[in-house]
Amino acid sequence: MKRILFVVLLLVFLFTTVHSEVNFKGLVQSWFSISSQANGDTTDSIYGFSNRRIRLAPYGTFSKKMRWGVQFAFDKFAPPSVLDAYMEYFLSREAIVKIGKFAPPGVKAAALTSSGALDLIERASIVQLWGGKSGLHGYRAFGTQLSGKLMEGKIYYAFMLSNALTASNNWLPTVKNATTTNAHNGMGIWGRLEAYPVPGLQIGGFLGSGSEADPAIVESDIKRTSYGGNIFYKRNNINLKFEYISGESNGIKYSGMYAVAGYRFNKLEPVIGFESFTPIYEGEKYTNFSGGINYFHSKNVKLQFNYIMRSEDITDVDNDIIYANFQYSFNSKKK
Repeated sequence: MKRILFVVLLLVFLFTTVHSEVNFKGLVQSWFSISSQANGDTTDSIYGFSNRRIRLAPYGTFSKKMRWGVQFAFDKFAPPSVLDAYMEYFLSREAIVKIGKFAPPGVKAAALTSSGALDLIERASIVQLWGGKSGLHGYRAFGTQLSGKLMEGKIYYAFMLSNALTASNNWLPTVKNATTTNAHNGMGIWGRLEAYPVPGLQIGGFLGSGSEADPAIVESDIKRTSYGGNIFYKRNNINLKFEYISGESNGIKYSGMYAVAGYRFNKLEPVIGFESFTPIYEGEKYTNFSGGINYFHSKNVKLQFNYIMRSEDITDVDNDIIYANFQYSFNSKKK
């Protein structure tokens, strides 16, 4: 309740500040999904409608050098939350300081790619696995970041220090009583580098590492590491993407990749996707083939249809999925 009150007071302050700018953006995604699920000796069809994501994101500036942003999330698979709450200070194009809760410089297809800009309706399974294994909250963490562009924009870098990852959605430490309430000690370190050698081509990589421990539990050290790289090419009507992700969380290794290809014909974009991932090193391997169509009715309205064929190399079950998604997005800032 105190955080909500703080955000409301902040917005009131921004609206009444002479040199500030306030805008709003957001989206609504309404779904229909149907899947065959193995149930003993039979196969059941499970289907239904839902609002997958509802997002509202006020953002703006304090001055020419200071920018802020907040994002509220009302998602199907998570309780309502504040996904982002940050401020940025522009020292120069080469050095931007950011503090608060936001996406760490990790996997490109996680929160570094907006949910409204996904080529397929859902993120790849290896991306979702990485978010969980990294202890992130909605692919976000609390911390501070230094980033910037070098060589006339051909190089981008970002370096971030974040809270202990299991407790990344809490402000730490805090003292409310006679004893401390800080349950976890630790820190996460993130680094990302991107290169843009020719128009439309992006080559990037990241490295993340973190450790933490609960002082009340003996030998409770948790260590997490992850790394990966991506090659994206998007120019004119061509859309090609590949990303590899690998990591280890508390002694359990995982790895995987995904690839997406699309070509836009006016308002239609056929898309195909492939992903392969292993949640546990040398364990069962999962493979997904995806096919879909994106229809861009306008700059605010997008319709998507996906069919996903899922397979497992050890225990294969009937679990293909069909998605249909209606998306409405908006941005009050006039470009």
